[in-house]
Amino acid sequence: MIGYVLAISAAAIWSAVALSATRIVRYFGSYNYNLLRLLGIIVIFFPYVYLQWEPLYFENSIFVAIFLSSVIGIIIGDTFLFICLKRLGPRRQALLFSMQIPFTIILAEVFLQSLPSTTELIGCALIFSGIIIAIQFNRTIPNDDLENIQGNKYTGLFAGIGLALCQSIGIILMKPALVSTDPIVVSYLRVIVAAVIMFGSLFFIKNNQLLEKMKDYKKTIFSIFLGFMGMGVGMTMLIYALKFGNPGVISTLSSTMPIMIIPILWIVTKNYAGHLAVIGAGLTCLGAGIIFLA
Repeated sequence: MIGYVLAISAAAIWSAVALSATRIVRYFGSYNYNLLRLLGIIVIFFPYVYLQWEPLYFENSIFVAIFLSSVIGIIIGDTFLFICLKRLGPRRQALLFSMQIPFTIILAEVFLQSLPSTTELIGCALIFSGIIIAIQFNRTIPNDDLENIQGNKYTGLFAGIGLALCQSIGIILMKPALVSTDPIVVSYLRVIVAAVIMFGSLFFIKNNQLLEKMKDYKKTIFSIFLGFMGMGVGMTMLIYALKFGNPGVISTLSSTMPIMIIPILWIVTKNYAGHLAVIGAGLTCLGAGIIFLA
């Protein structure tokens, strides 16, 4: 049960971060924002990791799992996330992100032989259907900058699908490594691996304006705060949830982020989501209820 609560909580945090980060990502750029938030997390979480460090994390199998999960889930996956968010906005990005539900369930069964129970599968199906209905039929404001498509929409589409697949693979890779490790330390190590690789590749990117844009201190501090909440708090919650629960179910519950975005957008934009969006949200809540009761 604790794993399910943490997965829902992670989704709630990510929904707020996704809405808050859209304009910041468009200012810094997808790659620069991703790197900036990782560097902030490394500094903030260092004291805890220093106190909790054990030689266990040097074991080959654990390190390889963390390394691959970091490269696929953070470097590639999160870069896809911000590319999609920048071009399509938070609503469409959330819709494509929900594709991680079927991806994770299939991959968990293939590689971990960890298929959810029949009742849990019914709950997952209801959540997935509810997300699709709620986001697809959500009423939007034509001229709102959170809804406008910027750049090539097909690039955003492929990035969104790539994001969902990378997140699913990252989750599957981490599950076995969490049996004997501290989820916070694991999350921190994933961030370090990603930050080192991204920082090294930064020198090969032409006309990168990260240092120039960081002179806007308010946006820089806000980026670090969003990174702390999204990657530091939200992702750590997801890894804790993954430690205690079925990866397919945890992935499904953490994908309810799109449903949580709907009321927030309603409040911010004063735009009613529409009856079908409400019905979709209701289906998602019903599915989540079935999983919790199961």
